[in-house]
Amino acid sequence: MRQESSDPPKASTESAGGRRRGRPSVIDTEAIAEAAFRLWSRQGYADTSWNDLAEATGISARTLIRHFSVKSAIAWIGVVPATERLRASLSVAPETAPLTDAVRTAIVESISHRPHIQRVGRDWLRLIAGTPELAAMSSEAYRPWITELAVYIGRRVPEVPAAIARALATAYQAAAFAALTEWAEEGAHGDPADAVDAMLRWMDIVPRSSARPA
Repeated sequence: MRQESSDPPKASTESAGGRRRGRPSVIDTEAIAEAAFRLWSRQGYADTSWNDLAEATGISARTLIRHFSVKSAIAWIGVVPATERLRASLSVAPETAPLTDAVRTAIVESISHRPHIQRVGRDWLRLIAGTPELAAMSSEAYRPWITELAVYIGRRVPEVPAAIARALATAYQAAAFAALTEWAEEGAHGDPADAVDAMLRWMDIVPRSSARPA
């Protein structure tokens, strides 16, 4: 999903461009993530220490730990803003729009079109795909995103049990992530949003009341 952040930058005494003393400045989470992904792709996630990350980002290990607590928090840094963009798109989706179209549009709109973010996203996706420890965290990392979509599905189709709505949302997340991973592994050509859109067009939600009898 999009890797850019809509949140205000976090306060720190250092920036990703180098260490500074004095009044608090901001840390550039995008720059930290890009440096971390580049380092992890060369050195491996498990073999990279906080001191290695500090050297790569120009921010002390102590500051990094204070902001992220665990390395995996850097790896999944884009999920929160992606969830916010998903929520924003769903909130303006016309009630008359077919559910499948509204869901697909919202997910596609959560994909960044910024070249810089797409470059980071390519490295991020390759990292996740090649690191079982991080791949295993996907469901938990995307829990807020899945919950947001499940709530929307439940609101649009009240007769759907909550567990089914969540299962559908989880399936959409898995399909979107699979499309992004394939995009990255095949050379990251074109817009990743197009890859997600093409994948999701194979999926459809048909409320029981709309289904034709066999």
